[in-house]
Amino acid sequence: MRAEGSVACNAAANVMQMLIVATLLFILYRYINTALGVDKLGVWSVVMATASASRLADLGVSAGVTRFVARNLALGLPDKAAQVVETAVVTLSALLALVLIGMYPFFEKLLSYLFNAEYLPQALEIVPYALFSLWMTIVAAIAQSGLDGCQRMVQRGVLVVLGQGLMVVMAFVLVPKFGLLGLAWAQIGQSVFLLVVGWLTLRFHLRKLSFAPWRWHSKVFREMLSYGANVQVANVLMLLFDPLTKALMAKFGGPTNAGYFEISNQVVLRVRAVIVAANQAIVPKIAQLSENDNNQLPSLYCGNIRLVVLVALPSFTLLFAWTGLLSHLVIGAEQAQFIFLLQISALAWLVNTFASPAYFLNMGVGNVGLNTLSHIAMAILNLVLGLVLGKVYGADGVAWSYAIALVFGSLLLIISFQRRHTIFWYQLLLPEHLTLLIVCLSVTLCYVMDYEPIEIRLEHNLKRSIKLFFPLFLVFAAVWFHPLTRILWRREVIRTVP
Repeated sequence: MRAEGSVACNAAANVMQMLIVATLLFILYRYINTALGVDKLGVWSVVMATASASRLADLGVSAGVTRFVARNLALGLPDKAAQVVETAVVTLSALLALVLIGMYPFFEKLLSYLFNAEYLPQALEIVPYALFSLWMTIVAAIAQSGLDGCQRMVQRGVLVVLGQGLMVVMAFVLVPKFGLLGLAWAQIGQSVFLLVVGWLTLRFHLRKLSFAPWRWHSKVFREMLSYGANVQVANVLMLLFDPLTKALMAKFGGPTNAGYFEISNQVVLRVRAVIVAANQAIVPKIAQLSENDNNQLPSLYCGNIRLVVLVALPSFTLLFAWTGLLSHLVIGAEQAQFIFLLQISALAWLVNTFASPAYFLNMGVGNVGLNTLSHIAMAILNLVLGLVLGKVYGADGVAWSYAIALVFGSLLLIISFQRRHTIFWYQLLLPEHLTLLIVCLSVTLCYVMDYEPIEIRLEHNLKRSIKLFFPLFLVFAAVWFHPLTRILWRREVIRTVP
């Protein structure tokens, strides 16, 4: 009972963190769009995506922190759990510093290829700040992974929320004075906070940690490197996915389209993050279970899929229905290109959301090869289709390439996982989902075709209210009367196999 309560508490903490961070991020984006313009936001997002190429130096070390900390604590080895964290921090601090310094000239050349003379000076100005911020953020993430391994996701959630709030406040203060440079300083402030406070928080739970990380253990490093090899291959390939898409957007569509893509994709990712946050909480628990019994995996997977259907379909349906309202909220007007990018991104990430149970279960038991295969498919398709369709159709072609690659890779992961664990589709496609599916499809089609639920002339504010509450009422009713809702209230859904 205590273990279940811990997982439930961690899942709830993840969800609350995602909700609050998403709200703060939307406030930040709206402010940047108003103060600087969406084109400047596009410049910032492309520079940060370009700087993320330095993650090549990770070697997959950070990917294993959560799993190895959780496993060592389950085995009663807190000293070794501390060794895992310190080894990861020392390794990444040194490697990232060397890589960032060495790749600086490459970043300058790449940005000169992506931006014209109007935007290039601003992009080059913030590169050093972006690299320094990224270095600290990656190192700080190790402490957060350590908290996850200790199953202290509540503390990690509070830490991340406070860090995001600090960045928003600093942006409001610095952006009016320094422009994009002020935004870069705000991000540095956030990363410093996450690094210092995150480490002190982790030390409270892992008493064996040094005050400042300095210990390095070769045996621990080799063990983490062996686990992280497949994960790092996936990370390298993902550098050809999201960052490449932003770069292609800037190249074929300009900074404005890159800015619209950044905002729309973040809107969708924040919705998705709330849904998958609960699944992420199960990784350290699976790491413990895998030491004893893997027979529970099919049951956990089926239960997770049932939950994802119940939550993801309504959430993404409302996202489709509210695209115009979200455009007003974030951009300040109904911008057609933003709405298009938001809709196509939502469609692709909806499919990917159904792959999250398989992804996190693979991470928990260490079978990350299937995840890597999925990333390979995404990366290759996105690169090839992005270059071809981008030249022909511009920003729209890049967006379609992104969506196609994401959907294909997600389906590949789902099919591969279910074949490995002998899970059949009929176990997941249940009649109880039919009503929910019909309602969600109907609402989505109506609002994608810009259908007005009431064909009369209405005042503008009243029409917005109808667009807001009409789909919400239908979707809420479908969820409320869904048979699975009653099971969920009894906290039996995860243990129930279809």
